[in-house]
Amino acid sequence: MSKIQLQDYVQFGQLFEVYQSLLSEDRQKIMADYFEFNMTLVEIAQERGVSRQAILDTIQKSCEKLQFFEKCLRLVEKKQILTQKLADALFLCEKSEQKELAKKIEEILKEI
Repeated sequence: MSKIQLQDYVQFGQLFEVYQSLLSEDRQKIMADYFEFNMTLVEIAQERGVSRQAILDTIQKSCEKLQFFEKCLRLVEKKQILTQKLADALFLCEKSEQKELAKKIEEILKEI
């Protein structure tokens, strides 16, 4: 992964949001600079006094760790599923279909 594509950028940003506390403090800062503050590799490297390649390597290794955490814990996937189910429940509520809404809410509560 020499360059993070847009769809990967979004995915890793979501993973970082959930799992950042599992990374070292140094990796957290680099990843935050890259994903949250949209700093370039060069800007991060200059700020830290290291090479651009060192920052790229850190980001790549951190992204691999984030993927590993998600593979094991599936928190982002579960969040997305629950979000969709809640959106469905809200839609049913807006349509005033109380029986279906109650079933949907029961389903969500069992998962929580």
